[in-house]
Amino acid sequence: MRVLKASFVRTVGERDRIYVTRTDGTTATWAFPTYGEALPHDLVHLVVESAFGLADGFWGRVDAGVDPARVMAEANRRGGAQKYAALGADQAGLMRAEALANARWLEPAAAGERRRQVEAACAAAGVAAPVAADATFDDVPLVLAALTARWRGLGPKGALDLVFHRDAPTRAFAGMGRAPRC
Repeated sequence: MRVLKASFVRTVGERDRIYVTRTDGTTATWAFPTYGEALPHDLVHLVVESAFGLADGFWGRVDAGVDPARVMAEANRRGGAQKYAALGADQAGLMRAEALANARWLEPAAAGERRRQVEAACAAAGVAAPVAADATFDDVPLVLAALTARWRGLGPKGALDLVFHRDAPTRAFAGMGRAPRC
């Protein structure tokens, strides 16, 4: 099975970058302001979209050909309520993905509290919340904590390499928190 490959590159003192090879072999890259010791927001998106099986969130759209650098440039020029129109007409999956990515995963909380955070954010956005077992709400913080430790350990420059399966998003989640093989 072909997968999207994403390399999140941390360079201390500079903007961080993401290099993507889509399942069809095309590539994309974009820079973003550093979050320092915290994981990049787009990396959190990849984790939660995989965990909750979202094929129509941010990463599914990137795999389908959306170029985030171009979309952001257009959004900054356009402004207003429709500034992200280039992401597609049906943005329910993006809203759901954003609710998941913005949950306070690394703060102490029970799965039920995390579920309520996500459900409230989805309700505010006017979209259905993702359906998932409490175990998923418990597992995501563990994976994000492991990836945060790896991110911090990259030193002045390094990369975290992850994959996204648009056809079966949950497939890669189980291996995301594991240290890479040497």
